[in-house]
Amino acid sequence: MKNHIRAIGLAVMLISTASIKAADYPFSFTDVAAESGLLPAASGIRGHAAGWGDADGDGFIDLYVATFHDEGSKANMFFRNVGGKKFELDNQKALQISTRASAALFVDLDNDGDLELYVSSMPGEKKGNVYAPNSLFRNDGGGKFTDISKDNAACPIDFMGRSAAALDFDGDGLLDLLVGEDLFYSKRHSSRLLRNKGGLQFEDVTAQAGIPAGIPAFGVAAGDLNEDGWPDIFLASREGGNRLFVNDGKGHFSEPDGSRKTFDWDLNQSRGENTTAGVCFGDVNGDGRPDILVGQHFKQPWVKPVAIRLYLNRGTQSGVLKFEDVTDAAGLVPLSLKAPHVEIQDMDNDGLPDLVTSIAKFAGGRAYPVIFKNLGVKNGLPQFREDAFAVNDFPTDADRALTSSGKFFEKVYAEGKITYTAPAPVGDFNNDGKLDIFYCEWSIQRPSLLLRNDTPGGNFLQVQVQVKGKNSCNAQGIGCKIRAYKPGKAGDASALLFSQEIAIGYGYTSGQPAIAHLGLGAETSVDLQIIPPHGKEPITLQNVKANQRLTHELAK
Repeated sequence: MKNHIRAIGLAVMLISTASIKAADYPFSFTDVAAESGLLPAASGIRGHAAGWGDADGDGFIDLYVATFHDEGSKANMFFRNVGGKKFELDNQKALQISTRASAALFVDLDNDGDLELYVSSMPGEKKGNVYAPNSLFRNDGGGKFTDISKDNAACPIDFMGRSAAALDFDGDGLLDLLVGEDLFYSKRHSSRLLRNKGGLQFEDVTAQAGIPAGIPAFGVAAGDLNEDGWPDIFLASREGGNRLFVNDGKGHFSEPDGSRKTFDWDLNQSRGENTTAGVCFGDVNGDGRPDILVGQHFKQPWVKPVAIRLYLNRGTQSGVLKFEDVTDAAGLVPLSLKAPHVEIQDMDNDGLPDLVTSIAKFAGGRAYPVIFKNLGVKNGLPQFREDAFAVNDFPTDADRALTSSGKFFEKVYAEGKITYTAPAPVGDFNNDGKLDIFYCEWSIQRPSLLLRNDTPGGNFLQVQVQVKGKNSCNAQGIGCKIRAYKPGKAGDASALLFSQEIAIGYGYTSGQPAIAHLGLGAETSVDLQIIPPHGKEPITLQNVKANQRLTHELAK
């Protein structure tokens, strides 16, 4: 009886402690996957890629879910967003392909105003199933797609595709594709830059553009890191290392001196799964320069936790772009689970971009995404705090003891304290001005999560750029920098409130909508600068009201 009373007391104490710690969590999310219609379809899958994008042009972002179609799981699925309230499964046969997917991008590749779909995959056969290689689908209007993959250089049949990003590396106004290649399945390990020739046709220009062969990439990102108007690229992987390549303004890339050492990780090569994974760019400290965040995919982080890493952009010094690893100084504590996907997004609209991972914890029937909240700059460095891990006791000694038995994840799934996913793309699916997260579940034992962001917060501004007709900028405005300033002070660095470049395809196996989301805190109006890529003059919009989605059309 005493032992029974003691057990009850311990349980009450644990619930109470978890409840207190959960109350300290600064964000609020509600899983609406079931009520929104994503479930049951998005359960029982080995989800390994997901992408947001307004495929039918109704103003609400749709969702493509791509899988490893094996071991009893399902093939790829396309969900239409109906008014931000419901998702309907679209049964177009063309999109229900069997893949080992690692990227899904909705991207306008022919500048006609609607979005094509690009899916990267690792082709091959397993247990009688044939996996498609990379695939390209033309949007014929209204989100109706035609598969145009055959004989298209964007879809090489001998390529093991991983994460993908869209960029206009040569300034011709057509979006090109940067696609990582797998480390484990491929013999070549050579990521590729695919140039858009027009007419939805591509050519492989990797070597001509100065990107060496033999560099795999689990994560890729593209954006202007040195503020010269041209997109630079980052390839994240174990073999070959994390590699930064800077665009010379003519579509040719080279590595800055010393950068390979800056981004080097001690990955303990004896463990095959230890690798860096997703990568994204974003200005975390408000200086207007994009910084770099890199995720981790380590084999046993519950035994020895591993941090995601943050590199501050220190600008160009003596002609060389420099970054500094500030992971520890910025408060990025090591994490006890794999965190392959990362994004830099303002999740509470306070004007300070937070660091989002693809880990979520659970307590009291609620999900708590592992997000590093931005606390501002102190002594010249951004400061972050992570609160989700405190809501329950994972990992316990009992968890760690199961590592060698192979039953670790069996216990994790049974207890439901934590999950991680490969993709976890962020996007505002219901147009309420708050960024939501889709956790595309890998385990067939668990459903995917659509976490609606209910966090009380500040004001916001969402900006998308459209280009119609012939222009040196692509139709989606990919590569445009969006900067918000205090009213009347556009261009004044001391009055900069928020800076974000429009980009799609970053983090890990994820696709985002081409919308810049700017948290504004208490500001109710701002001056806005839109800086087109490739050296074009900034456009200034004065006294722009907060709490709206602004669509700006660039002149021809």
